[in-house]
Amino acid sequence: MYAIIRRYQTEHARAIARKLQNELVPLLHSAPGFVAYYVVDEGNGVQSSISIFEDQESAEYSNKLAAHWVREHPMFIEEPPDIASGDVLLHTTAEDPQLAYG
Repeated sequence: MYAIIRRYQTEHARAIARKLQNELVPLLHSAPGFVAYYVVDEGNGVQSSISIFEDQESAEYSNKLAAHWVREHPMFIEEPPDIASGDVLLHTTAEDPQLAYG
């Protein structure tokens, strides 16, 4: 699995989350290799998104989708996001408490 974390400066976290739910999330769901997507309001004008994909190629495709969405909605995003990405080395869920490596 491969993860991308994007951190945005914004004062419109809830409005962006609603727009993401209606516009970007359906695109991500249809993207190849999609696993999960989360949006976190960190407070103090910072919002993060966490995207999980089966592989790096699928995740990089999602970067293009997200970048296009941000360009289409400049009134919500004050600055380009900080982006971190990489292979998921360890994961677990409530449904499957067994640890899975890489």
